[in-house]
Amino acid sequence: MTTPTVPQDIYLRHEREWQMLRRAIAEKQPSVEEKKPTENLAPRRRVPLTEQHQ
Repeated sequence: MTTPTVPQDIYLRHEREWQMLRRAIAEKQPSVEEKKPTENLAPRRRVPLTEQHQ
């Protein structure tokens, strides 16, 4: 029993589509200089832990 294979024209078409998608994603992603430094989004504690729940 042989393993079914994809015809070459279909394989090449899909490969070209994937390459176009990879290029589009790479161009869309911001470069290192454009990225903002990540901020800590966790809320700050207003009451120290020792003073809570007493």
